[in-house]
Amino acid sequence: MKHIKILMAMAVCLGISMSANAQLSHTKDGFVDTKAKEIITKTKNKIKSSPSISFVSQIIIKDQNKKEQNRQTAQVLLSKNKYRIMVDGHIFYCDGTTVWHHNRETQEVIINNIEKEEDNILNPAKLLENYEKNFRPKFIRVEEDGTFVIDFTPKKTKEYHKIRILISKDYQITKLEMNYYDSSKTEYIIEKYRTNIHSVDSDFVFTATDTKGIEIIDMR
Repeated sequence: MKHIKILMAMAVCLGISMSANAQLSHTKDGFVDTKAKEIITKTKNKIKSSPSISFVSQIIIKDQNKKEQNRQTAQVLLSKNKYRIMVDGHIFYCDGTTVWHHNRETQEVIINNIEKEEDNILNPAKLLENYEKNFRPKFIRVEEDGTFVIDFTPKKTKEYHKIRILISKDYQITKLEMNYYDSSKTEYIIEKYRTNIHSVDSDFVFTATDTKGIEIIDMR
């Protein structure tokens, strides 16, 4: 379940030519990679401009030898700071404040505050909104097809040492890689990306007309 928890977070190319060297500016908080910041800002603004977004993510776990160990498919619906993620018998709901994790196999629902889900990779709005607080971004390069490669290094010690984000020239996140200290990694490949999807508030809240047989575990 490690990759699912980390999930609960993305997007993309500037319309100008860029060299492979990072551009650093000194601020009161230290040096800032201005190239990375500009790309992230444009990506974040594009996400915010759409009322709702949906996409499918292929979640691929690879071992230290880059051999695939497991693959799952997640269906994601986003609306600003709200999300719903369905993957392998689990549904995660978030209304912007509270997170519900419904395990349909065990019929358990675990409730948490959103602050405990800060590393939610399948919620790009959450990942990018306060990235300067949690990560040090670094512009790596532009691929031949115009895709930007940016690395997020966590400021606090995590079970991973880097998140690599691939952002297309139209400012859509196409892939994320969670890189762990043992050289294993989890990849999130974004497919079927759609904007301006219709959604309502109830899409992002766990509700059950009949809770008989469901165990509610409130961790708030």
